[in-house]
Amino acid sequence: MRARMAIGVSVLTLVTVALLGGCQVAVTGAAAGVSAAQEKADRRAEERAAVEGAIQSLAIQPAIIYHATFNGTDLGLRVTKGGTLEGLLPIDNQSVQVVGFEGQLYVAASADYWKARGSATPDAFAKRWTRVDSSDLPADPAAVLTPSGLGGRLTRAMATADQLIEPVRAKLADNTEVYEVTTATGVLKVTTSKPYRLVSFAPAMLAPNGKAFGAEMRVEQVNAETVRKFHEDLDTAVGALGTPADSVAQASVTITDNKLDCNGGNGSCVSSVSVDNAVVGGDPKSSTVHIAMTSVVSADGLGTQTCTGEVITAPNASVTIPCSVKFAVPNKTAQYKVTSMPSAKADVLATVDAGAVKQKIQQEFSSLGG
Repeated sequence: MRARMAIGVSVLTLVTVALLGGCQVAVTGAAAGVSAAQEKADRRAEERAAVEGAIQSLAIQPAIIYHATFNGTDLGLRVTKGGTLEGLLPIDNQSVQVVGFEGQLYVAASADYWKARGSATPDAFAKRWTRVDSSDLPADPAAVLTPSGLGGRLTRAMATADQLIEPVRAKLADNTEVYEVTTATGVLKVTTSKPYRLVSFAPAMLAPNGKAFGAEMRVEQVNAETVRKFHEDLDTAVGALGTPADSVAQASVTITDNKLDCNGGNGSCVSSVSVDNAVVGGDPKSSTVHIAMTSVVSADGLGTQTCTGEVITAPNASVTIPCSVKFAVPNKTAQYKVTSMPSAKADVLATVDAGAVKQKIQQEFSSLGG
């Protein structure tokens, strides 16, 4: 009997110890750890839902208004879902006016802007609107700044964000609470509460050279009134384009003939200069060539006079440009040797049919509600 009871007590003691050990591990360790991890995961999921919701809402907008601060001034750019745009962009510390429609992009910028881009005639470009190729800008605004274009690029940028760090919340000046999401190319800000909205982003997210647009772009979603105002301002801008220069094409000129006719009675001379032009690049169907000719006319004993002439002609064409001078001839019988030395330069101009463009813009904005 004693032997059996000793064995039974021993077994009971072992079972009791095992049960107590199991209770201690379950209560004091695992439950609290799982709760903290779950809370952090929930916060990350809330941030992810806010970012995804903001981008999805953005991508279906009819248009977007962008704001950027440059030298203390707010620059605004408006872009439709079809890529039509109008406004101001900060580019390499320069304020640049931009208008774009139907795949054509026009800018108005200072001589310093054109000089920085290696232009041989920066002053000429600075005096008028200039048609440019989208590759001349840090990124094509008609592609990367449309609602869907921006949404796609922000989605790609978000793939570089650390998905495991604690979400960062901040308050803007107007007390709007936002998530500040850091990616490899900059910070994205979206509201923390529904309806989720994109507040701002780093332009470096747009393209490899996007940082040339500045440190931050703020986003304003449009309404019926802002779409109407956008359409109105765009019409005005199209009408103001006039005959823009064309930086996409280059023109060269060759003087092929020079005829000088003088009237000995009144001392006048006409220099008729024949010029051929050759255009490389651009679209010959929508371009013209502006040629400016200068002729220095000299007469022995009478001095030198200079005259100029200008003409607009077709690309790769020949044209004759006249200009005239008049000498003060003494009232005596004499002969004078007269010579002329002409020179010419050319630049390519773009042709814009403002009326036709406005009609197409009207059709686009009718579908946008403005």
